[in-house]
This record gives sequence, structure tokens and C-alpha cells, in this order.
Amino acid sequence: MSNASPTAYLLWAILSVLFLGFLIYHLWSYDRFQCLRWSSGRQPGAFKRVMTYSYLASVPLFTVYSVAYTVLKYREGFIILPPDTIFPRPIEMYTDPSRAWVLPLNFIFSFAWALELVTHLEELAFWLYLLHQTPEKGEWFESWEYKFWYWGSIVSIIGMPLACLITRKNLNTVDAYIFLCGSCGSLSTTVVFLYVLWRFPRFIRHVKAEGADPTVVVRLATFYQLNLARVVFRFFFTVPLLMLALDGITGSSHPLNSHLYVVHFLVMIGGVGCFVSSAITLLIFFPRSILREAGYRPKPTNGRGGRRDRPNSRPK
Repeated sequence: MSNASPTAYLLWAILSVLFLGFLIYHLWSYDRFQCLRWSSGRQPGAFKRVMTYSYLASVPLFTVYSVAYTVLKYREGFIILPPDTIFPRPIEMYTDPSRAWVLPLNFIFSFAWALELVTHLEELAFWLYLLHQTPEKGEWFESWEYKFWYWGSIVSIIGMPLACLITRKNLNTVDAYIFLCGSCGSLSTTVVFLYVLWRFPRFIRHVKAEGADPTVVVRLATFYQLNLARVVFRFFFTVPLLMLALDGITGSSHPLNSHLYVVHFLVMIGGVGCFVSSAITLLIFFPRSILREAGYRPKPTNGRGGRRDRPNSRPK
């Protein structure tokens, strides 16, 4: 993205600010921010809070990164390369105040992506645990799925900023290595989640056969439909950035990064995929119920043909 134009970063900034506003509105409408309390919910605990807080912390970090880098890009502008080609100013030609911001912003971006990886790894591991549930299966904290999330989260939290730290001497390629590490992790998680979606219809049929409450079945079906869309946008997020990363750190010709329109297209598609998939994640983690918020309560039936009970006599 160091070769991306200010316009591409502007799209990221607009999407991140819009999503941050939607996040605040949604949580206020959901339960007036009560879900952010440590003891909220029917099953409070540290594990649930880690998932919630890691997801919510990544959103403002993405916003800070995209808005600040947009300002940076517009401040530095463009240069003209022969023959009469307009290209964003390379980082090595930045002024000293602007260049001083490049590395801190990339650290912010790496931390944001690491927190997002923690969230999606947790979600993937927990659904794998539920899909593989048997009478002989042990508790969640003793399962291999929990250990998978635990070690994967440690690798993400340490690995993403470490990639930025190791490659900090070459500011032109530091973002490429962040894209490479983050895209590989996110893409792997997304591909494995296809298995969850493949098994999920069978899981819903099993829950229905067990006589679960209809609201539970509806929530599971909604979760399935939302995740079908989210997986598509996760691919939109990870694949373009992985293509740019591989092109930027391999070879000497760089056919993708040397064409501005290709960089624009891939970066913009990546931004749309990032924030749309994050918005769907918000709807999955904090599903609103319009019936509940409106205070609707179905009237009891008398058990004969579904007719509503009527009083024995008219009010006088």
C-alpha cells in the first residue's frame, strides 16, 4: 500500500469512520453498551471478554491508521515520472516529519490486524468444538480447539508487530510484510471456516431434532446466512493484499505494484472486504432483535386451533 494513491487511502478512511459510527450506534441500540461490561451476559467470563474486547479494539485502530495515512498521502502528493507518468511520492522522498509517522502507523496497523486474527481464531475454534461435540468430549478449556486458539493468538499478537519490527529499516516494504503475514493468517482462517459452513446445515438439523427452542434455530440459521456473505468478503480482503505483498517482496519487476490502476483496484477491494466483513461480524456477535426492542410479546393461546384466549365476560 505504500504505492497506493491518496484516493485509495481515502476510501479506507471513509469506510473505517462509517463503520466506527455504525459500531457505536449498533451497540447503543443493542443494550446501551451494557454488553461491554465484564459481567454482562448469561455466561460472563474472561474468554468471552477477550473475544469481545479484541474485536472492538481493532476497529478504532484501523480507523486511526487509515485516516492518518490518508492525511500523510495527501500531504506528500504525487511526482511525475518519465514519460509523463503521475505516481504517488515514494516514501524515501517524504519530508522528515511525514517519514517519522510511517513506522508508528504500520505498528498500529499490525496490532489491529493481530487483534482481528485473535477474534476470528476464537470464533473458528469454538465452532469447531461445537461441531465435534460428542458425549465423550471434554470441557472447552481442555480441548484441542481451545489450545489451537490459545497458541494461534499468541503467534498473532507477537508475530504481526514483530514482522513490522524486523522489516522497519526498509519503509517501502514494511507494509508488504505486514500484508503477507496478516493475509496468510486471515486467509488460512477463512479457508478452514469453509469446513464449518459445510458442516453447519447438518448441525442445524441436529439441533432441530433435539427439540431446541425455535429462537435458537432461527439464530443459527441467521448466523449461517451471514457467514456465507462474510466469507466472500473475507476473501475480498485477504487475497488482493496477499497479491500485492507477494509482488512487492519477490522479484525485481513488480508487475502489480508498478501499475497504479492495479494497486488502486486491489487496495480498494481489500478495504471494502475488510470493513464489510467486520460489519457482518458485529451483527453476528451482537444480534439485535427488533421484536424484543419493540417490546412485543405474543399473546397466549388456548390450545384449540391457535385462537387467542378471550375473557369469560365482557368488561362492564
